[in-house]
Amino acid sequence: MNMTTGHDARGAQSGIIAFPLSGRTNLIRRCAAELEAVHGEAAVTYWRTACRNLADDLATLGCDENDIHHQVMDFQTEVQLEMMRRYSERLEAGADADPEEGHRART
Repeated sequence: MNMTTGHDARGAQSGIIAFPLSGRTNLIRRCAAELEAVHGEAAVTYWRTACRNLADDLATLGCDENDIHHQVMDFQTEVQLEMMRRYSERLEAGADADPEEGHRART
């Protein structure tokens, strides 16, 4: 899948590949919503499964292990950012910050 050589955001030399997450906004949002709704072992299992499924999809597309690793790490970052964005929106709207508990999360 590598076409030409360039530098990625980390400054490492790498091949240019299509960025598979760019078309996966719905996946990122769905994962963030699901992780807000589940806790404990269920959340860990869901998260591992989502990351493994993404890695499997990327392998099917022809990405090498290094590309897969970086894409999954980027996916994890994007899901965390989406969760933070959703939390901030609820706070700004004056809504409950903790959607499951029905009250503001305590710090």
